[in-house]
Amino acid sequence: MRATKKPVVVLAGEDSNDRRCLRIVLEALCPQMKGRLVEINEPVRLRQATGQRLTDRVNKLARLARARAAREKAELACFFVHEDLDAVDGEEYVRIRDRVQDALDREMNSAHYGLAAWETEAWMFLFPKALKAFVSSWEVPSKYLGRDTGKIHDPKKVLMNEIGTPSRRYRESDAPGVLEKAVSLGSLRELSGSNRSWSDLCANVERCCGEHLGNR
Repeated sequence: MRATKKPVVVLAGEDSNDRRCLRIVLEALCPQMKGRLVEINEPVRLRQATGQRLTDRVNKLARLARARAAREKAELACFFVHEDLDAVDGEEYVRIRDRVQDALDREMNSAHYGLAAWETEAWMFLFPKALKAFVSSWEVPSKYLGRDTGKIHDPKKVLMNEIGTPSRRYRESDAPGVLEKAVSLGSLRELSGSNRSWSDLCANVERCCGEHLGNR
């Protein structure tokens, strides 16, 4: 997808599904990003890397992001990099987030690392109304409401087995649709519970929107 506005914001993720989720959230939280979002297909593999390996992987992603902006004949305003933690929120989340963000900061001053704890599916529990609006038979059990969803073990499995029904199981490809429902319902800022990785992402979007895009 080509940009229609400049400067551009480049997205990177583990797969196209993650990038689509990121696109939906960014455009909803920062309308100035509409028409500016472009993607690179390089899979993100940063959380387990350290030292020179991390530096090399960050440098490669940065080169691809700059090249993607150059294809648009545009300045690169921000670079959003999304990855799943594959573990519950805790001290390890902070260590990985800070280590990777520091490596990104050394390479460019407008890169934002989004590390989802446990994974993007944990964010779905913040929007129970959106889940039900997406599939009417999906009900979030009360034990998952109003809690720290970053502490839910294997939320994708929970969505499949405890919320999805035999007639309509949750699939990974459903995540963008649920987020689109959350946007249409105005739920992105009316959360059921909390999730530090979601809050970190929202703060990064606000920073990019205000500091790096502004009125451009």
